[in-house]
Amino acid sequence: MKRKIILLTEIISPYRIPVFNEINQSLTGQFLVLFLGKTEKRRQWKIYREKIDFRYRVLPSILFQNGSSGAPYFLNPTIFYELMRYSPEIIITGGYQHPSYLLAILYARIFKKRIILWCESNKYDLRLCRPWNEFYKRMFARSCDGYIAPGKASSEYLISLGASAKKIWMAPNAVDNAYFIQSCDRYRQNKDSFKQSKGYPEKLILYVGRLSDQKGIFDLLEAFRIIFAKDPDAGLLLVGSGEQEKQYKDFCLINNLKNVFFEGFIHQEKLPFYYAIADVFVLPTHSDPWGLVLNEAMACGLAVVSSDAAGAAPDLIIQGENGYVFKKGDIRQIVFCLENILGDEQKRTEMGKMSLEIIKNYSPFKCAQGFIRAIREV
Repeated sequence: MKRKIILLTEIISPYRIPVFNEINQSLTGQFLVLFLGKTEKRRQWKIYREKIDFRYRVLPSILFQNGSSGAPYFLNPTIFYELMRYSPEIIITGGYQHPSYLLAILYARIFKKRIILWCESNKYDLRLCRPWNEFYKRMFARSCDGYIAPGKASSEYLISLGASAKKIWMAPNAVDNAYFIQSCDRYRQNKDSFKQSKGYPEKLILYVGRLSDQKGIFDLLEAFRIIFAKDPDAGLLLVGSGEQEKQYKDFCLINNLKNVFFEGFIHQEKLPFYYAIADVFVLPTHSDPWGLVLNEAMACGLAVVSSDAAGAAPDLIIQGENGYVFKKGDIRQIVFCLENILGDEQKRTEMGKMSLEIIKNYSPFKCAQGFIRAIREV
């Protein structure tokens, strides 16, 4: 393929590097990633430059962000110049929220270039209550020539914005499965001694992600309070940090809720340790475009429980086979799902095996192939 391709995306995320590397291999040097920024206030990720095999640039940017928890908005003053200098035939935008994406649309229309919207949003996006925002997204989507979606929820949302189903290509979101499988297998050999060394109880529920109400943490704590009252051998492990962490710790103190462990933010290379010692993974989110932590947990052979607000839930979870999906905010359902798994070791094992089978179809290679199909057929 000789056409030049530019992908505009937000920040350097460790989860995207394997996918972009795969795309680059197929495009033989015609692929350039322009990052709108190096990072933003909500993220503490390391930048693994040694793992990057694709060409990229981090653009000069102006970041608009409300405190440490607000959504970021990048404006890149040189974006028009960068696009003119590289002169791509196809531009892929990693969403529509940043002013720089709108400038890319303008460039594509002036110079008659093809533009593809890579959209991960779904109907549970907390910003959907803003009519002006929905109007803008419909306008943006209808200005694009094609669309890339990671799964069913985002595909359905694109259609609701006016996208043609025939112009949507599926690129299932993925993590480096091989890394998580191998690392987790190594740690799991000493699972019991690891738990004892950290002072964790026999049965362990794991959450990984930001600590904020958007992620449903209060729901999870309320659910665990019910579970712990019945089963004092159960524990809840929270891996991550966030603006409301102190509120959650205070909740545990006020309610004398024991066996809740706040581990803070953990970098990617150490996450498999926590997946290895867990018995079940839970994502109680109220709004999540996808939820790549579900991919990670499944690659580590865990049964998974998720709210229906996670974009990944319809694709990754087969109800009762590798986990459960519950209605967001429903504490009784969270309790039922977690108790059902924690109370049956054989079920946990079988669900974990099914998770591994399902996640094989969500690899960086398969995600990259979705991008390549969109590029070739748009």
